Amino acid sequence: MSSLAAVGADGYYYPPDYDGNKHRSLRGYNKVQSTRKLKTQKKEKASLVVRFEMPYNVSCCGCGKTIAKGVRFNAEKRQHGAYYTTKIWTFRMKTPCCKSVMEIRTDPKNTDYIVVEGAKRMAAAEDRGEGSAVIDLASEDARASSSDAIEALERSQQRRSAAARDESETARLMHRSAANARDDYAANRSLRAENRRRRKRETALAAEGEALGLRGGVRLLEPREDEPGAGSFALLRSRRRTAQAGKEASRKRTRIHSQSIF
Repeated sequence: MSSLAAVGADGYYYPPDYDGNKHRSLRGYNKVQSTRKLKTQKKEKASLVVRFEMPYNVSCCGCGKTIAKGVRFNAEKRQHGAYYTTKIWTFRMKTPCCKSVMEIRTDPKNTDYIVVEGAKRMAAAEDRGEGSAVIDLASEDARASSSDAIEALERSQQRRSAAARDESETARLMHRSAANARDDYAANRSLRAENRRRRKRETALAAEGEALGLRGGVRLLEPREDEPGAGSFALLRSRRRTAQAGKEASRKRTRIHSQSIF
């Protein structure tokens, strides 16, 4: 690459016919509009190109074809007055079938869209009005609940019983907390005595386990009243298994010693 081409690639080259007063910059010379200039032009035109999605099925007035709900267009968005403090917007676009102009306007009063020109709205089951299939379940439930006095009475009784249970439980917890706070010395004394009895039982069980030959972290459990001989049976079974394992090891050693090394 030559030095002149390198300078042109870096954007420092100004052609001979470049006029600073006329073109202002290389962008102006190359007829490249900046983003700021595009925004200024859009503000001057008071329109903006947005992506608009068809809110319902419409029929094109130019060719009669159906434009389904959900079809998207590049539409010009403009403000067309206001409803109180809510702005009313119009969207102008071209139909994909015959390229005729279609305009749709927002309706803040009825929370809907109005087809102004270029198409006709097609009737659908979800359209609100006489014979509509849309049912407001919340209002139906509210009317049924208000008309059913027995159900209202049952709910009231259930709420009162639940409140009474919560109140009794709260009172019990408050009484217990107050009792513990009132005699904290006795509560601490009882807790320390219980801990001493537990440590004594653990020490006695450890000594009994050592007397039986249980070492290496094996601890005896406290005897259960419903199984008085369970501990003895488990210990006997463990000893039998140990004895059998010792006899098997002795037989293996004897068999190995009796074999020839050749």
